[in-house]
Amino acid sequence: MLFLILFAGLVRNPKVPSFVRYNACQALLLDIMLIIFNYALRIFPLNELNLFLFIAFISIFIFSTIQCICGIEPEIPFISKSVRMQIY
Repeated sequence: MLFLILFAGLVRNPKVPSFVRYNACQALLLDIMLIIFNYALRIFPLNELNLFLFIAFISIFIFSTIQCICGIEPEIPFISKSVRMQIY
């Protein structure tokens, strides 16, 4: 439900600044990616991969936060390209 509200209310709304729309869409795509990895790791429990994904997502979070504070759109491989396709 929250996904649909964010997607319809922020990402597809041209009245919202593009910086906010970009970051909201990027957060949604990262959340979807995290959910898919979570389901996959429930089927195939690999502890080493869990640790790697945790460190990767924390690193992406810190990188994105710092970039947003500086006023720059964070460039995350594969995710940023999909975000631009959704917004523009």
